[in-house]
Amino acid sequence: MKTAQILNVAKSMHILSSVWVFILAAVILVDVFGRIVFLQPLPGTKEILQNSVIAVTFLQVPLAIYSGSMLRTTLISDLMPPFVKKLLRTIAYITGFALFAAIAYASFPEAIDAYRISEYEGEGSFRIYTWPIRFLIVITGAFAAFAYLTLMVADWRGALPENEALINY
Repeated sequence: MKTAQILNVAKSMHILSSVWVFILAAVILVDVFGRIVFLQPLPGTKEILQNSVIAVTFLQVPLAIYSGSMLRTTLISDLMPPFVKKLLRTIAYITGFALFAAIAYASFPEAIDAYRISEYEGEGSFRIYTWPIRFLIVITGAFAAFAYLTLMVADWRGALPENEALINY
């Protein structure tokens, strides 16, 4: 896969998360309206929101990595020579890779178990299966780890722009 295609996947994931947030806003609106007007909340709102917050967050991570938007401070690195800056970025890339690879690795057995036992959230008439969100965490965690690896390779090849981002907004 070429870098442009990978970046398009990250952008598409971000767009999906944005649409998801819009739908969540509508769910909340319907729930509040139902509580006020009909004294009846929308069934499953809590479960939908509870699982969606995790999904939306993880869907946005790869684009945040590629656009250089992950939280960082440059207080120390601004004082360093270029080669030391590159070494500090490499340590950050390796740390990010290790973190998200560990999340994907640790989440995989949980996702398999959730699918195998048909794990769900909610009681009564509204149940939400948890395995799609659990697999989403595995996939996006692996993609985020790959994003850090991609940035590290681009940085060492000299292909990373001065602002340390492959996508600019």
